[in-house]
Formats: sequence, structure tokens, C-alpha cells
Amino acid sequence: MPRASDLIGLPVLAGPQLRPIGRVQELLLSRDGLRLRGLVLESGGLFSRRKVLDYRAVQSVGETCIVAGEEQYLEAEDATRPGSDLTGLPVLDGSGEELGTLDDLHFDPATGQIHAFQLSRGFVDDLLSGKAILPLTGPAIAGEGAIRLSSAGGEEGGLMG
Repeated sequence: MPRASDLIGLPVLAGPQLRPIGRVQELLLSRDGLRLRGLVLESGGLFSRRKVLDYRAVQSVGETCIVAGEEQYLEAEDATRPGSDLTGLPVLDGSGEELGTLDDLHFDPATGQIHAFQLSRGFVDDLLSGKAILPLTGPAIAGEGAIRLSSAGGEEGGLMG
């Protein structure tokens, strides 16, 4: 399953002609942080308007590019939040115990649904054990200062790392 950070910098090709429409600069997530909603494309110049490709237009995500069926842009971004806002937030289990800090998101490229969190548990622990992967098995609440998993999700999912 690809990681959200893998999309940054990838070129986006759209339509039957596979016309280049930009490179991914940032990801927009749903307010709850559990689904990719849009891809912010690099702007073409100083006065160009910000373009956010609706993730529903994405047909495939490869290692070297993203292919969209058509140029379908998000008009309103008020129901989204930048993916970079979540990186570094502590991830708490249902009882409020910190499991680590969010390092990356693993998602289903077909739907944009977030399926797992990649957690950092500190430089030394990451170096010795690797980063932990926490599958999402229940609801999660992505707030401004932390991400909290439901009681069931934290107990059933466990850490893989």
C-alpha cells in the first residue's frame, strides 16, 4: 500500500491525451483525516490560481506518475485539511496512551481511504526497530493537537513494526 508522502512531487497526467497538469505539492484530507480528498498542484506562476485536483478523478497511482481521467478540481476546500497538519501529531489509543507520533499515512490508491498510520517512536527506537505500522480497524478522531483511536481500534489493530 502506498504512503501519502510518496505522492509529493509526482507529475499528474490527465485526460485521454495524458496531458501534464502539474506536480503534487500537498495533499488535502477529509476533516477527519481518514480519506484523501484532493491533490494540490504546483502553481504555474506568481499570479496563477491554486489548483486542487479532486482525488475522485484519479484513475491510477504509480511510482513515477499519477493518471487522472479528467481535470476535475475541488471548488471548496472548507471540508478538507492539509495532510502536513497531521504529521508529527501524537497518536493516542482509546485510553489516551500515546503510541507514537504520526510519520506517514498508508492509503488505498483506488479510493483514497487511509488504512494505516506509520508511527515514529523516537529516533533510536525507529533506528533499532523500524517505524511502526498501525492498521486502522475502527474510527479515529484527528484533532488539532492529537489523533485519538477508538478503544476497539487501538486494541484490535495493534502495532506492527
